[in-house]
Amino acid sequence: MVRMRITYRRKDNNMNEVATIVVTYNRKELLRECIQALLDSEVKSDIYIIDNASTDGTKDFIKDLLGPAVTYKRLKKNIGGAGGFAAGMNYVVHKGYKYIWIMDDDTIVNKDSLTKLLDGAEALGGEFGFLSSTVRWTDGTYCKMNRQTVKRPDTKADRLCMRRGLMPVKAATFVSLLFNVNAVKGLGLPKKEYFIWGDDKEYTSRISDHRNCYNVVESEVVHKMATNSGSNITEDEIGRIDRYFYAYRNDFATARDKGSGELFVYVAGFVLNAIRVIIRAKDNKTKRLRIMLKGLAAGIFFKPKVRYVK
Repeated sequence: MVRMRITYRRKDNNMNEVATIVVTYNRKELLRECIQALLDSEVKSDIYIIDNASTDGTKDFIKDLLGPAVTYKRLKKNIGGAGGFAAGMNYVVHKGYKYIWIMDDDTIVNKDSLTKLLDGAEALGGEFGFLSSTVRWTDGTYCKMNRQTVKRPDTKADRLCMRRGLMPVKAATFVSLLFNVNAVKGLGLPKKEYFIWGDDKEYTSRISDHRNCYNVVESEVVHKMATNSGSNITEDEIGRIDRYFYAYRNDFATARDKGSGELFVYVAGFVLNAIRVIIRAKDNKTKRLRIMLKGLAAGIFFKPKVRYVK
Protein backbone atom coordinates (compact mmCIF):
# COMPACT_ATOMS: atom_id res chain seq x y z
CA MET A 1 0.00 0.00 0.00
CA VAL A 2 1.35 3.44 -0.94
CA ARG A 3 1.29 6.52 1.25
CA MET A 4 -0.79 9.48 0.17
CA ARG A 5 0.98 12.77 -0.49
CA ILE A 6 -1.50 14.69 -2.58
CA THR A 7 -2.47 18.32 -2.94
CA TYR A 8 -6.13 18.86 -2.24
CA ARG A 9 -6.39 22.13 -4.15
CA ARG A 10 -4.34 23.97 -6.70
CA LYS A 11 -2.35 26.78 -5.10
CA ASP A 12 -2.83 29.26 -7.94
CA ASN A 13 -6.59 29.76 -8.00
CA ASN A 14 -8.06 27.49 -5.33
CA MET A 15 -9.38 25.13 -8.03
CA ASN A 16 -9.53 21.46 -7.26
CA GLU A 17 -6.98 19.29 -9.06
CA VAL A 18 -9.64 16.92 -10.33
CA ALA A 19 -12.58 17.55 -12.65
CA THR A 20 -15.24 14.87 -12.26
CA ILE A 21 -17.47 14.21 -15.28
CA VAL A 22 -20.77 12.39 -14.82
CA VAL A 23 -22.84 11.61 -17.91
CA THR A 24 -26.55 11.17 -17.28
CA TYR A 25 -29.74 10.40 -19.14
CA ASN A 26 -33.18 10.06 -17.52
CA ARG A 27 -31.96 8.61 -14.22
CA LYS A 28 -32.41 11.55 -11.88
CA GLU A 29 -32.71 9.51 -8.67
CA LEU A 30 -29.48 7.63 -9.34
CA LEU A 31 -27.79 10.85 -10.46
CA ARG A 32 -28.70 12.55 -7.20
CA GLU A 33 -27.21 9.67 -5.22
CA CYS A 34 -24.11 9.76 -7.41
CA ILE A 35 -23.60 13.50 -6.86
CA GLN A 36 -24.16 13.27 -3.12
CA ALA A 37 -21.55 10.53 -2.82
CA LEU A 38 -19.09 12.69 -4.77
CA LEU A 39 -19.79 15.66 -2.51
CA ASP A 40 -19.12 13.45 0.51
CA SER A 41 -15.72 12.31 -0.80
CA GLU A 42 -12.67 12.83 1.39
CA VAL A 43 -10.94 14.59 -1.48
CA LYS A 44 -13.08 17.17 -3.22
CA SER A 45 -13.35 17.60 -6.97
CA ASP A 46 -15.15 19.99 -9.30
CA ILE A 47 -18.17 18.07 -10.59
CA TYR A 48 -19.54 18.51 -14.11
CA ILE A 49 -22.89 16.92 -14.95
CA ILE A 50 -23.29 16.28 -18.68
CA ASP A 51 -27.00 15.73 -19.35
CA ASN A 52 -27.82 13.91 -22.59
CA ALA A 53 -31.06 15.89 -23.06
CA SER A 54 -32.98 14.08 -20.30
CA THR A 55 -36.77 14.36 -20.39
CA ASP A 56 -37.45 13.42 -16.74
CA GLY A 57 -36.87 16.82 -15.13
CA THR A 58 -33.29 16.05 -14.14
CA LYS A 59 -32.12 19.65 -13.67
CA ASP A 60 -35.02 20.62 -11.41
CA PHE A 61 -34.61 17.43 -9.40
CA ILE A 62 -30.95 18.13 -8.61
CA LYS A 63 -30.98 21.95 -8.59
CA ASP A 64 -30.39 22.17 -4.84
CA LEU A 65 -27.08 20.34 -5.36
CA LEU A 66 -25.85 22.75 -8.03
CA GLY A 67 -23.38 25.45 -7.08
CA PRO A 68 -19.64 26.21 -7.07
CA ALA A 69 -18.74 22.52 -6.80
CA VAL A 70 -21.37 21.16 -9.21
CA THR A 71 -21.84 22.48 -12.76
CA TYR A 72 -24.73 21.33 -14.95
CA LYS A 73 -24.41 21.18 -18.76
CA ARG A 74 -27.36 20.07 -20.86
CA LEU A 75 -26.69 18.81 -24.39
CA LYS A 76 -29.09 19.64 -27.22
CA LYS A 77 -29.75 15.96 -27.95
CA ASN A 78 -28.90 12.51 -26.66
CA ILE A 79 -25.52 11.60 -28.13
CA GLY A 80 -24.99 8.54 -25.94
CA GLY A 81 -22.41 7.84 -23.30
CA ALA A 82 -19.57 8.11 -25.83
CA GLY A 83 -20.72 11.53 -27.00
CA GLY A 84 -21.38 12.73 -23.48
CA PHE A 85 -17.93 11.82 -22.21
CA ALA A 86 -16.27 13.28 -25.31
CA ALA A 87 -18.18 16.55 -24.85
CA GLY A 88 -17.44 16.72 -21.14
CA MET A 89 -13.76 15.95 -21.47
CA ASN A 90 -13.39 18.44 -24.29
CA TYR A 91 -15.09 21.07 -22.11
CA VAL A 92 -12.85 20.70 -19.03
CA VAL A 93 -9.50 19.65 -20.44
CA HIS A 94 -8.12 23.19 -20.85
CA LYS A 95 -9.44 24.56 -17.56
CA GLY A 96 -6.24 23.80 -15.69
CA TYR A 97 -7.08 20.49 -14.02
CA LYS A 98 -4.43 17.86 -13.51
CA TYR A 99 -6.79 14.89 -13.72
CA ILE A 100 -10.23 14.06 -15.15
CA TRP A 101 -12.37 11.50 -13.31
CA ILE A 102 -15.27 10.06 -15.32
CA MET A 103 -18.25 7.84 -14.51
CA ASP A 104 -21.85 7.00 -15.40
CA ASP A 105 -24.72 8.33 -13.30
CA ASP A 106 -25.26 4.97 -11.60
CA THR A 107 -21.76 4.94 -10.13
CA ILE A 108 -21.72 5.42 -6.37
CA VAL A 109 -18.26 6.24 -5.05
CA ASN A 110 -16.95 5.53 -1.56
CA LYS A 111 -15.56 8.33 0.57
CA ASP A 112 -12.03 7.20 -0.20
CA SER A 113 -12.43 6.15 -3.87
CA LEU A 114 -10.74 9.28 -5.18
CA THR A 115 -8.27 9.32 -2.28
CA LYS A 116 -7.01 5.89 -3.33
CA LEU A 117 -6.82 6.86 -7.00
CA LEU A 118 -4.75 9.94 -6.20
CA ASP A 119 -2.69 7.80 -3.87
CA GLY A 120 -1.83 5.66 -6.88
CA ALA A 121 -1.21 8.71 -9.06
CA GLU A 122 1.28 10.03 -6.51
CA ALA A 123 3.07 6.68 -6.31
CA LEU A 124 3.47 6.75 -10.09
CA GLY A 125 4.67 10.33 -10.12
CA GLY A 126 1.78 11.22 -12.40
CA GLU A 127 3.21 9.01 -15.14
CA PHE A 128 0.17 7.08 -16.36
CA GLY A 129 -2.62 7.22 -18.91
CA PHE A 130 -5.53 6.27 -16.69
CA LEU A 131 -6.20 4.67 -13.31
CA SER A 132 -9.32 2.59 -12.73
CA SER A 133 -11.23 1.68 -9.59
CA THR A 134 -12.35 -1.81 -8.67
CA VAL A 135 -16.06 -2.00 -9.49
CA ARG A 136 -18.47 -3.90 -7.28
CA TRP A 137 -22.20 -4.53 -7.50
CA THR A 138 -24.66 -3.59 -4.78
CA ASP A 139 -24.14 -6.87 -2.89
CA GLY A 140 -20.37 -6.43 -2.74
CA THR A 141 -19.49 -8.95 -5.46
CA TYR A 142 -17.45 -7.91 -8.48
CA CYS A 143 -19.58 -6.27 -11.18
CA LYS A 144 -19.66 -8.55 -14.23
CA MET A 145 -20.28 -5.66 -16.62
CA ASN A 146 -17.06 -3.97 -15.58
CA ARG A 147 -14.42 -6.64 -15.99
CA GLN A 148 -11.07 -5.08 -16.84
CA THR A 149 -8.54 -6.45 -19.30
CA VAL A 150 -5.45 -7.17 -17.24
CA LYS A 151 -1.98 -6.76 -18.72
CA ARG A 152 0.62 -9.43 -18.03
CA PRO A 153 3.19 -7.90 -15.63
CA ASP A 154 6.23 -8.47 -17.85
CA THR A 155 8.62 -5.87 -16.42
CA LYS A 156 10.25 -5.25 -13.06
CA ALA A 157 8.33 -1.97 -12.85
CA ASP A 158 5.03 -3.79 -13.40
CA ARG A 159 5.80 -6.26 -10.62
CA LEU A 160 6.76 -3.43 -8.28
CA CYS A 161 3.47 -1.69 -9.05
CA MET A 162 1.55 -4.87 -8.27
CA ARG A 163 3.16 -5.04 -4.84
CA ARG A 164 1.85 -1.50 -4.31
CA GLY A 165 -1.68 -2.49 -5.26
CA LEU A 166 -1.48 -1.19 -8.84
CA MET A 167 -2.51 -3.83 -11.38
CA PRO A 168 -1.40 -3.12 -14.98
CA VAL A 169 -4.44 -3.09 -17.31
CA LYS A 170 -5.05 -2.68 -21.02
CA ALA A 171 -8.74 -1.75 -21.01
CA ALA A 172 -11.48 -0.80 -18.57
CA THR A 173 -15.03 0.57 -18.57
CA PHE A 174 -16.19 4.14 -18.02
CA VAL A 175 -17.03 3.53 -14.36
CA SER A 176 -14.53 5.48 -12.24
CA LEU A 177 -11.55 6.17 -14.46
CA LEU A 178 -9.00 8.84 -13.56
CA PHE A 179 -7.25 10.23 -16.65
CA ASN A 180 -4.04 12.18 -16.79
CA VAL A 181 -5.03 15.39 -18.60
CA ASN A 182 -1.86 15.24 -20.72
CA ALA A 183 -2.89 11.82 -22.01
CA VAL A 184 -6.26 13.21 -23.09
CA LYS A 185 -4.62 16.16 -24.80
CA GLY A 186 -2.14 13.97 -26.63
CA LEU A 187 -4.26 10.94 -27.55
CA GLY A 188 -7.65 12.48 -28.21
CA LEU A 189 -11.21 11.98 -27.02
CA PRO A 190 -13.57 9.00 -26.98
CA LYS A 191 -15.13 8.41 -30.40
CA LYS A 192 -18.56 10.01 -30.02
CA GLU A 193 -19.97 8.09 -32.99
CA TYR A 194 -19.80 4.87 -30.98
CA PHE A 195 -22.82 6.20 -29.02
CA ILE A 196 -22.94 3.32 -26.49
CA TRP A 197 -21.03 0.10 -25.90
CA GLY A 198 -17.45 -0.52 -26.89
CA ASP A 199 -16.52 3.16 -26.67
CA ASP A 200 -14.74 2.59 -23.37
CA LYS A 201 -12.82 -0.43 -24.69
CA GLU A 202 -11.66 1.49 -27.77
CA TYR A 203 -10.65 4.56 -25.79
CA THR A 204 -8.89 2.90 -22.87
CA SER A 205 -7.00 0.51 -25.14
CA ARG A 206 -5.94 3.49 -27.26
CA ILE A 207 -4.59 5.18 -24.14
CA SER A 208 -2.87 2.02 -22.83
CA ASP A 209 -1.18 1.45 -26.21
CA HIS A 210 0.87 4.58 -25.49
CA ARG A 211 0.94 4.97 -21.71
CA ASN A 212 1.02 2.65 -18.72
CA CYS A 213 -2.41 2.24 -17.10
CA TYR A 214 -3.41 0.60 -13.83
CA ASN A 215 -6.26 -0.64 -11.70
CA VAL A 216 -5.90 0.80 -8.21
CA VAL A 217 -7.16 -2.28 -6.41
CA GLU A 218 -8.04 -0.57 -3.13
CA SER A 219 -10.09 2.15 -4.82
CA GLU A 220 -13.62 0.75 -4.95
CA VAL A 221 -16.95 2.03 -6.27
CA VAL A 222 -20.42 0.53 -6.62
CA HIS A 223 -22.07 0.22 -10.02
CA LYS A 224 -25.74 0.36 -9.09
CA MET A 225 -27.12 -1.68 -11.97
CA ALA A 226 -30.49 -3.39 -11.70
CA THR A 227 -28.86 -6.82 -11.98
CA ASN A 228 -25.31 -8.14 -11.96
CA SER A 229 -25.64 -9.94 -15.26
CA GLY A 230 -23.07 -8.44 -17.60
CA SER A 231 -23.81 -8.41 -21.32
CA ASN A 232 -24.88 -11.61 -23.05
CA ILE A 233 -26.99 -11.53 -26.19
CA THR A 234 -27.89 -15.19 -25.71
CA GLU A 235 -29.47 -14.68 -22.30
CA ASP A 236 -30.45 -10.99 -22.19
CA GLU A 237 -34.15 -10.09 -22.19
CA ILE A 238 -35.59 -9.31 -25.59
CA GLY A 239 -36.31 -5.67 -24.71
CA ARG A 240 -32.57 -5.00 -24.49
CA ILE A 241 -31.50 -6.83 -27.62
CA ASP A 242 -31.54 -3.90 -30.06
CA ARG A 243 -28.67 -2.15 -28.27
CA TYR A 244 -26.36 -5.08 -29.08
CA PHE A 245 -26.20 -3.63 -32.59
CA TYR A 246 -23.82 -0.98 -31.23
CA ALA A 247 -21.70 -3.60 -29.47
CA TYR A 248 -21.11 -5.68 -32.60
CA ARG A 249 -20.66 -2.65 -34.86
CA ASN A 250 -18.27 -0.83 -32.54
CA ASP A 251 -16.22 -3.87 -31.57
CA PHE A 252 -15.71 -4.75 -35.24
CA ALA A 253 -14.45 -1.23 -35.97
CA THR A 254 -12.08 -1.35 -32.99
CA ALA A 255 -10.77 -4.81 -33.93
CA ARG A 256 -10.21 -3.79 -37.56
CA ASP A 257 -8.27 -0.71 -36.53
CA LYS A 258 -6.04 -2.73 -34.19
CA GLY A 259 -5.00 -5.24 -36.83
CA SER A 260 -5.54 -8.74 -38.16
CA GLY A 261 -4.93 -10.46 -34.82
CA GLU A 262 -7.72 -8.56 -33.07
CA LEU A 263 -9.98 -9.00 -36.07
CA PHE A 264 -9.48 -12.77 -35.92
CA VAL A 265 -10.43 -12.72 -32.21
CA TYR A 266 -13.56 -10.72 -33.05
CA VAL A 267 -14.65 -13.13 -35.80
CA ALA A 268 -14.00 -16.17 -33.61
CA GLY A 269 -16.03 -14.62 -30.81
CA PHE A 270 -18.83 -13.72 -33.23
CA VAL A 271 -19.09 -17.29 -34.50
CA LEU A 272 -19.01 -18.70 -30.96
CA ASN A 273 -21.77 -16.32 -29.81
CA ALA A 274 -23.88 -17.17 -32.86
CA ILE A 275 -23.60 -20.87 -32.02
CA ARG A 276 -24.57 -20.13 -28.42
CA VAL A 277 -27.65 -18.22 -29.57
CA ILE A 278 -28.71 -21.11 -31.81
CA ILE A 279 -28.23 -23.71 -29.09
CA ARG A 280 -29.03 -21.90 -25.84
CA ALA A 281 -31.28 -18.89 -26.45
CA LYS A 282 -34.74 -19.53 -25.01
CA ASP A 283 -36.58 -17.24 -27.42
CA ASN A 284 -36.24 -14.91 -30.42
CA LYS A 285 -33.21 -16.69 -31.83
CA THR A 286 -33.75 -15.19 -35.27
CA LYS A 287 -33.90 -11.64 -33.95
CA ARG A 288 -30.78 -12.10 -31.84
CA LEU A 289 -28.84 -13.41 -34.83
CA ARG A 290 -30.19 -10.65 -37.05
CA ILE A 291 -28.98 -7.94 -34.63
CA MET A 292 -25.54 -9.54 -34.54
CA LEU A 293 -25.29 -9.67 -38.33
CA LYS A 294 -26.61 -6.14 -38.68
CA GLY A 295 -23.94 -4.86 -36.30
CA LEU A 296 -21.19 -6.77 -38.10
CA ALA A 297 -22.29 -5.46 -41.49
CA ALA A 298 -22.48 -1.89 -40.23
CA GLY A 299 -19.04 -2.20 -38.66
CA ILE A 300 -17.45 -2.88 -42.03
CA PHE A 301 -18.30 0.65 -43.17
CA PHE A 302 -18.09 2.33 -39.75
CA LYS A 303 -14.84 4.30 -39.57
CA PRO A 304 -15.04 7.21 -37.14
CA LYS A 305 -11.89 9.29 -36.75
CA VAL A 306 -10.13 10.22 -33.53
CA ARG A 307 -10.93 13.80 -32.55
CA TYR A 308 -8.55 15.86 -30.47
CA VAL A 309 -9.38 18.52 -27.92
CA LYS A 310 -9.99 21.94 -29.37
